[in-house]
Amino acid sequence: MAVVQAATALRNLAYTIAVIAGAWTVSSLGYFGLEPVLQAEVGYNDAPVAYAFYYGLWAAAVFAVFRKNFQAVGDLSLTPLRVAVLALMALCFAGFALFVLPRLPTMEWTRSQDPVEFFWANSWYFLPKAVEILFQQVLIAALVFALSDLGLKTWKVALLVALLFGGFHATLAFSYPNPLYVFRYSVAATLFGALVPWILLRQRHGFLITLSIHAGYYVIDSIAIHYAFAAS
Repeated sequence: MAVVQAATALRNLAYTIAVIAGAWTVSSLGYFGLEPVLQAEVGYNDAPVAYAFYYGLWAAAVFAVFRKNFQAVGDLSLTPLRVAVLALMALCFAGFALFVLPRLPTMEWTRSQDPVEFFWANSWYFLPKAVEILFQQVLIAALVFALSDLGLKTWKVALLVALLFGGFHATLAFSYPNPLYVFRYSVAATLFGALVPWILLRQRHGFLITLSIHAGYYVIDSIAIHYAFAAS
């Protein structure tokens, strides 16, 4: 029985990783494919509603694929508390985008490499970014639960998720010419990947906690680059 369970868990893990890699790759290719169609030179800025809808579809699709995995781990119901927390998170994120971001210092690019689009982010940029974050959170949660299903200790799950999630972000090098951007996000993703399993596997509302940390990183990073590249 134990051998059968282990084999089933391994097949589920292989399937999960394949779906994650496929969804990540195809969604990224689709993003760039939509830019000329939507006439969006700076994607999220120029077509925020379209890209929010696009990543909303991806988030719903991968959640549907992994729904049984999530149900096996715990309760997925939208309780009043969870709805209130989600609403508060959305308000905080929107408040940053609408009221804080426009008041940050104006930036001036001073490096030789072309800046990535996050450098040009306006308030509307953060609408599709929030939905993309949700999409990524579903993927990382599926990976954590698939690894945990093998019976691994949490620290081993954390190590593997850190390596895989950081590795997924390293593929940004194929899309963006800026090594600082790729390095920064790969390191952040690795650290975040190491932290997420401890929260998801040990906290009842772990998904909401990790979602808030993920969104909070983009807020902090945005503030940091505004001051780091502030026009003199």
